[in-house]
Amino acid sequence: MKEGYFDRKTSWQDIMDNLGWALAVIARSAPWPAAALIGFALLEGISPVLTIYVTQQLIDGVIQAAGAGGGSFAAVMPWLLAFAGTLLLTEEVIWKLRDPSTTRLIQRLEHTLGRKRLVHASQLPLLFYEESASYDKLSRSDNPGRKVAYFFTYTLLLVKASISVVGIAGLFWNVSPWLAVALVAVSIPRAIYGAKKSQKWMSFTYDQTEEQRKVAYTDGLLTGRAEQKEMRVFDLAEPLSDRWISMRREQRAKALKIKTKMELGGIPSNGLFWVTEVATVVLMAVWLGPQRITPGVFISLFRGVSQMDTAAGQISFAIGITQVHSIETGYVRDFLNVPVQAAAAEEGMFPARLQEGIRLNGVSFTYPGRERPILDRLDLHLWPGERVALVGENGAGKSTLVKLLLGLYKPDEGKITADGTDYADIPAKLLHTNVTAAYQDYYKFSFTAGQSIALGDPEVFAGDAEAGREKVISASRRGGAAEFISGLPRGYDTPVGHLFESSQGLSQGQWQRIAISRTFMRDPQLLILDEPTAALDAKAEAEIYEQFVNGIRDRAVLLISHRLGSARLADRIVVLREGRIIEDGTHDELIAANGSYAQMWEVQSQWYR
Repeated sequence: MKEGYFDRKTSWQDIMDNLGWALAVIARSAPWPAAALIGFALLEGISPVLTIYVTQQLIDGVIQAAGAGGGSFAAVMPWLLAFAGTLLLTEEVIWKLRDPSTTRLIQRLEHTLGRKRLVHASQLPLLFYEESASYDKLSRSDNPGRKVAYFFTYTLLLVKASISVVGIAGLFWNVSPWLAVALVAVSIPRAIYGAKKSQKWMSFTYDQTEEQRKVAYTDGLLTGRAEQKEMRVFDLAEPLSDRWISMRREQRAKALKIKTKMELGGIPSNGLFWVTEVATVVLMAVWLGPQRITPGVFISLFRGVSQMDTAAGQISFAIGITQVHSIETGYVRDFLNVPVQAAAAEEGMFPARLQEGIRLNGVSFTYPGRERPILDRLDLHLWPGERVALVGENGAGKSTLVKLLLGLYKPDEGKITADGTDYADIPAKLLHTNVTAAYQDYYKFSFTAGQSIALGDPEVFAGDAEAGREKVISASRRGGAAEFISGLPRGYDTPVGHLFESSQGLSQGQWQRIAISRTFMRDPQLLILDEPTAALDAKAEAEIYEQFVNGIRDRAVLLISHRLGSARLADRIVVLREGRIIEDGTHDELIAANGSYAQMWEVQSQWYR
């Protein structure tokens, strides 16, 4: 059964734990804006109480002075000045001071928590991104600074409103304890329902997270650039637009239904409060006749009833919204608590120069939620300087094997070693320096052509562009990108892609050559070619692979390609089926064996006859 929004983190203990965490973050990131907001909240909380009390004293003083003659008005002046002072405590005035502090608080928290979230996301195991639930957790933790800031400010709203209710009730207590108790008592059901209403609404929006992502996905299909060819060829605009409209209509209908039900459900508690307010005013009017209360008391507490209504409404709202933002803050904490890639036990353990090579010993791996392993007790040895071609049908486990060799996945069973050193003992950064890959599904970085290649070496990318220019040019020559880059309007300084103004669009093959060139920014001891030339023709592919082979003669190369003609460049060919190696040998040996490889070769060779 799917967990609902309020199935967890709803106790006062959970709220206090989240608040304690939020306050600790705020104390480190934005202590002064937070202190200012606390001060403003206290002032706003006592402001209605002071206004009511000063109004009472001013009115009674004016009436008394009028009865005693004009000379007595001097006694009223202190209350006039006090009344003028209370006007400075009104929300409209304090807001002008409070708003900049709130903005500053959000800015600092967005910087601190936003950066922390991004860094944390980059350190999570790759498997985290293989599950839909992970994307829900990631999306619910977005805008972490705003979530924590809102939790803090709405908590202050609850504090401010509570101060006002208690203070105003104290003024009514001086007239009648029963009135004070009654006004506070009828505020409780209203506050409770306010909390329940917020719970219902946030439960609804929480349950709609996946549906909202489906709508956003359909929106992306309709507006994305990469999707437009198939959108037009298959005439998908109308059916997908209809699908978008249908999903949006269903979401709006559900939202309207629950909103209507929530508002109607609040009528009893609001009605009870309204009746009590009216009865309070009537009772005070009755008391005014026999002079049980003064006109100043009547007028000020008449206004106090309205202030009590406002403060009670704020409590009702704040209880619900504070609980909501406590949960939102809890999801930020949950995401930041997702275990990151475990750090290696020791530093600098990858051999300076491989002697025995890289071994996979009894390696098994199963994706979360699947029963059958994609790799099953696999053994493989990659010698230094050896060219190995890995072939097999789709789903055989080739790409998964690549991710294990790159340290992106951890084996469920068995281990991977470099000259006997377990991968688990090698820091990720050091491993990626020595084992790198060129992919078929590379990413198109929308920087300049030179920067897109320089990304292969973060130090060059982040450093002086001119200082790293020769290395970028050398890498582009080895990757086959130098020729077309020289023809761009600004050469290596030409922005590439379609996202920004003055950017230069590239063909699929040109993008692929940039991705391959990026690989040559490093000097790895194992280079993995995971079908990086899929967008190139057979001749261009052969040229690129020959550049790889000649460019790193003393390094191990693992070549993955569906074109078996390219596999002939390898010293050894390994055939993978259902997560196990079924054949291993040279091209001639495997042809002579007349097994799976020979059958694949026979099928492909017919294409060129």
